[in-house]
Amino acid sequence: MNGQSHLKNTSSTQPISGLLTDLLILGLLGAGAAALRIYLRIPLNLPGHHGLEVMALLLIGRQYSGLSIAGSVTSASAALVFLMPFAGIKDPFLPVIFLLIGAFIDLTYRYIGTARSKAMFLIAMGGIAYVLIPLSRILISLTTSYPYESLMKGGFVWPVVSHFFFGALGGWFAWFITRTTRNILS
Repeated sequence: MNGQSHLKNTSSTQPISGLLTDLLILGLLGAGAAALRIYLRIPLNLPGHHGLEVMALLLIGRQYSGLSIAGSVTSASAALVFLMPFAGIKDPFLPVIFLLIGAFIDLTYRYIGTARSKAMFLIAMGGIAYVLIPLSRILISLTTSYPYESLMKGGFVWPVVSHFFFGALGGWFAWFITRTTRNILS
């Protein structure tokens, strides 16, 4: 009431420092997910086995951030790391696919708002979001004849099932971590 305007701090508006902190944390989570995917090259012959750590980090960032585009920011950060020469990613379409995953996460959060912290919601979203990788690869392979080793080895069904399983496991892990840390902190 002294004539000074006060910055409203709600979930829809944040101070600039809070926004920058959120963006930095989301960027680091995305870069961490990409780094784990790049440097953990364990030849398990299981397509999608990186879904555990990748989806866990992407969904943890989405769970904790109040930004409506948190999934896209985290995925864009991972996509930028994939574009770096040291990444050694053979799939030229992977950065674009990760952008699709981030957009899917944000749209799902936007339109299914009541189930955000439920275990089944995160498990299903993690699985479906990570299935976008083999579905995109199938579409790319059929339209451009780009050879994907996982599709040549396992056909079309096995990569989809495997990606869903590991993505869902990553969704469960994200739910478990966020639930546990919120219970400890409160």
